[in-house]
Amino acid sequence: MTGRQGTIGDVFSAGAQEFHQWSPALWDPVGEATAAAAGPAPGESVLDACCGAGASALPAARAVGPRGRVDAVDLAGALLEIGERRAADQGLANIRFHRHEVTSWPRSGYDVVQCALGVFFFPDMDRDTTALTRLLRPGGRLVVTVWERGALGGWWAAFRAAVETERTWPDAPQARQLARVDTADSLAAWLAHLGGTGPRVARHRFDTPLTPGTAWDLAVGSGTRGLLTGLSPAAVERVRAEFTARLAAADVTDLDARVLTGMARFSV
Repeated sequence: MTGRQGTIGDVFSAGAQEFHQWSPALWDPVGEATAAAAGPAPGESVLDACCGAGASALPAARAVGPRGRVDAVDLAGALLEIGERRAADQGLANIRFHRHEVTSWPRSGYDVVQCALGVFFFPDMDRDTTALTRLLRPGGRLVVTVWERGALGGWWAAFRAAVETERTWPDAPQARQLARVDTADSLAAWLAHLGGTGPRVARHRFDTPLTPGTAWDLAVGSGTRGLLTGLSPAAVERVRAEFTARLAAADVTDLDARVLTGMARFSV
């Protein structure tokens, strides 16, 4: 869940504690689904790209066991520190967290490369994901998880409207890239376009109750935090109040969290 250093990595580091508040309800279930799609076996090697606090890296490490290894890579240093603590708490000695630009990661020969909710943050989604496929051994598996079209709808609409009371909504390349892969058919077609064989896509839903506090934690603990950068503290507080009011007016009491997980094999 990262991008270029100094931008997305810093955004996620700044909101690391709020991000981690959502681990049990959202990020960990998404990570478990990502690792399950990859199906890492004992003794295999896994690269977890855009690993965040280890939501998909930790279950992969449990699956590959002491004879396997997991390299978990991200630019958000504060999230990596959380991931390291979680791995230590779980007694996982086969996982290493690295602060590095994942698209220039120097190691290769992995059985699995997995990326949960990260590819659409890449500067060039096609080019940079292709770079990840080149880190696989022949026949290795790439697993990518993305938001499904329409996911987070009520929460997202309220946040966008609140931000627009203070600034113009930016034309974000991440949104354009996500729109290319946010259905099961388009995600499968994209994996095939990259050179993957036998692409399979599964849909998962992880709805969870929202309160004004948890809704705001998600806003400032994810990539949307960047939309508040440059606003004064007073302006951010106005956005928060407007956001809360809009959630209440629209009776948004649950987070509509839907993701797509796609897997394909690559002979590189």
